[in-house]
Amino acid sequence: MTFVKHVYFYFLIAGFLLLTSLRYSDTITSQQEDYRVFRTVLESKEGTLDMHLSSDSISYYLDQLQVELSDDKSDLEEFKLYSEMIARLDQGHTQVLNNKKIQAEWLLEKKSLPIDMYLVGRHLVVGEIIQDDYDKTIRDNDPMGGPSEIPVGSEILSIDNKTVPEMMEGIGKYLSGDEGAMGFKYYQAQELFEFYRHLAFPLDKDSVEVTYISPKSDTVQKYMQPGKAPIHSMNRRLMQASTDYVENEGNHGKFKIVSGKYGYFRFTSFAQSSGAEYELFLEESFRKLKKNNIDELVVDLRGNTGGVMQYDFIKYFVGGGVNIGRYVIAKPFKGLDNKYVKKMNMPFIRYAFLSWSQKRSVKNGTFDNGTVYTDPVDNDLRFKGKISVITDEGTFSSAAILACHLKTLANAKIVGRPAGGSFYSGNAGTLLVKLPESGLLISVNPNTFYSHLKPVDNPLDIRQPDTYVNDLVLDEKERNKLYFNAAIGLFKD
Repeated sequence: MTFVKHVYFYFLIAGFLLLTSLRYSDTITSQQEDYRVFRTVLESKEGTLDMHLSSDSISYYLDQLQVELSDDKSDLEEFKLYSEMIARLDQGHTQVLNNKKIQAEWLLEKKSLPIDMYLVGRHLVVGEIIQDDYDKTIRDNDPMGGPSEIPVGSEILSIDNKTVPEMMEGIGKYLSGDEGAMGFKYYQAQELFEFYRHLAFPLDKDSVEVTYISPKSDTVQKYMQPGKAPIHSMNRRLMQASTDYVENEGNHGKFKIVSGKYGYFRFTSFAQSSGAEYELFLEESFRKLKKNNIDELVVDLRGNTGGVMQYDFIKYFVGGGVNIGRYVIAKPFKGLDNKYVKKMNMPFIRYAFLSWSQKRSVKNGTFDNGTVYTDPVDNDLRFKGKISVITDEGTFSSAAILACHLKTLANAKIVGRPAGGSFYSGNAGTLLVKLPESGLLISVNPNTFYSHLKPVDNPLDIRQPDTYVNDLVLDEKERNKLYFNAAIGLFKD
């Protein structure tokens, strides 16, 4: 299922301006109760829990977490401990969700750099500081952490002598990935990089060196005082990101023919990519490909964190009756296990229905270990031309599996950067659990999916692009053009 990206969109202003003390009146007893619920839910609801980490190691780390929580912890410290535990599982959809209380504790420490920074792919970019942040600094007469004087659009190379990859290695302790890769962690950190940098590398200096490349391509070193984060500027960017996210999640896909020569599918999410309307969209799109004699197709999966498995899409390339993997409810619905799971939502209802369907299939002898075969399709609509698939760090779960299917079953080429998600297997079906004492939200995933491929020693090799694209282009239209041109460039090879 789709990645719970709304973690980014707990806006910062209210917590920072209104709260004066964020010390949650927690006790060791309540911390241990939260831990008990956390462990119970993780072991009873996370699909294939030991997919990337042995059961013995998981038990060891869970025991260590219990010991850590035997001492009184702040909200931020608890968040770090749970995040580090879950990150070890290497299941990207399974994570601790950020919230206002945690972010406000970070903001009140006033140890941030006065820069609005965000990731574009693997580049750390400086955003615009708006007037409210300048006014707030002047009104408070705060010598610590005035607004950034680094030009908008600059690329930050290092902070406190740590490069972006070095910072991400530390940040990665608190973010879930897949198969040991860093890609999806870059994607998760993109909107709140400074928050995660603070978790991994808290600043304890009066002055910090920042090295950046200006829009004029000059390499500049600047010393900055840690202090307040530019929360108004960050909020404006987060609000826009939230708007974009909602739009992308509600879009089942777009198709067009470019220059009379190329077909182009753009899928920003697969959250809504199922049902009769979607199937009609696919059929009409492939009819247009057939009618216009298009034999070169681009499938753009950048930033698509998944949703519904795309078995209906791949059938237009491989035909019907083809084994394309397995989908299993590894931790089926059980009444007592659901005590702490949020229930009044579609993901939980879907989980209950799929559990019931699987139970019925097992009883009828038709389950076949969850094996999935493609449905029949009009052979005239099958696409047999050249295919380029665009992936990046945000290509995850069902989107990554689609990229896998297109590459291995339809001879597609990969363009961009390695997908953030596995081409082999993963857990999905996100359910939310609220820890009763701290209120932390945990996402768990009871389902497990597998592609048709057999496991290998190095599962990252298959994700590597045929053409690697990592240019920093800030204008979205120009960036889209860059990737599209790289994709059609492979058709000439």
